[in-house]
Amino acid sequence: MGIMQGKSTNDVCSQLGEGVELSGEFYFSKGVRIGGVVKGKIRAEATLEIGPTGRVEADVEVRRISIQGEFRGTIHASERVEIHKEGKVLGEISSPCLIIESGAFFEGHCNMGESSTSAAQEAGARETKENSSKENSSKENNNKETGSKKSAPQSDFLKLN
Repeated sequence: MGIMQGKSTNDVCSQLGEGVELSGEFYFSKGVRIGGVVKGKIRAEATLEIGPTGRVEADVEVRRISIQGEFRGTIHASERVEIHKEGKVLGEISSPCLIIESGAFFEGHCNMGESSTSAAQEAGARETKENSSKENSSKENNNKETGSKKSAPQSDFLKLN
């Protein structure tokens, strides 16, 4: 395949055909169509198409993704995600636009907010705060049960005389 000039990042310029298997980290700058198997990480500011024979198991960050084959993993698309009627997606989707055709299969979670990344970070911060509150509550209950009042924090180091 020769070099294609003047193509946008939404145009498919490369293809991994049926029978090709790729494992690892995959980066590209122009659109790619997958007809084989890809496992690992995929990163691009371009379009990714998974054809009817394509199978992808990956953590994906792209501009757009169009799925006619099978996808398992996490999708972060800055513009849109399309799951066509032949498509099958199992995993998590984060994108401002999600299109699922009638007959398509999707099992997982979807976040369509503008700041889907910050929403995930906020959820993690809430979970950390909740866990911290539970730990403090547990310590207070232990002190009440033993009849002790607040005591000075104990050191994790072993003191030798």
